[in-house]
Amino acid sequence: MKKNRRLGIFTKIFLCGFAVYAAITLISLQLQINDHKSEIKSLSNDLAKQKIANTELQEVLDNGLNDEYVAREARDKLGYASPGERIFVDTSSK
Repeated sequence: MKKNRRLGIFTKIFLCGFAVYAAITLISLQLQINDHKSEIKSLSNDLAKQKIANTELQEVLDNGLNDEYVAREARDKLGYASPGERIFVDTSSK
């Protein structure tokens, strides 16, 4: 009888320990899943932006350089401005 009780107690302790382990593992996995989902969303946004840039570059390759493209690239990437043009920089959002 005593042996049977001990076996029952050890079984209950083992099951409680296993339940705690399983709960901690599930919570950890759920946190990893959420991190990966946010990373996938970020990468999807980057992919969409890159596809737009690729399309624009393909149009430039197909049609050759045009003045509008050159002016936009000079303004955006090199910081140039047209004669008489004033550029305002919003510093409040930083």
